[in-house]
Amino acid sequence: MEELLARLCRAAAHEGACAEALLENGLRLLAYPLEGRLLVVVGWPAASGRHVDGETLLRRRGEDIARYGAWLPAQFNDGGWYLVLRAAGNEAPDADQLTAAEELLL
Repeated sequence: MEELLARLCRAAAHEGACAEALLENGLRLLAYPLEGRLLVVVGWPAASGRHVDGETLLRRRGEDIARYGAWLPAQFNDGGWYLVLRAAGNEAPDADQLTAAEELLL
């Protein structure tokens, strides 16, 4: 997943357009260029069938801001829960950041 997200980030930065991928397990990855930065998004669309309890996600994030604070929770119009990270340039999140996002989305 780390390499795929890195490719999406490079493509989004290079093309100036949103790049996305949907993994076999239903996890959605997005990279969206915005004013010299990237918004990196990881989450479960409602159609994935995964249930994310928003209250639990927010509580866990608040209990360990040092680990999870860079990821901003968002619920999209489709009802799915996502985490958004503001990245500099075209840099993708590292393995530790992705692990933190996965932990929050459990």
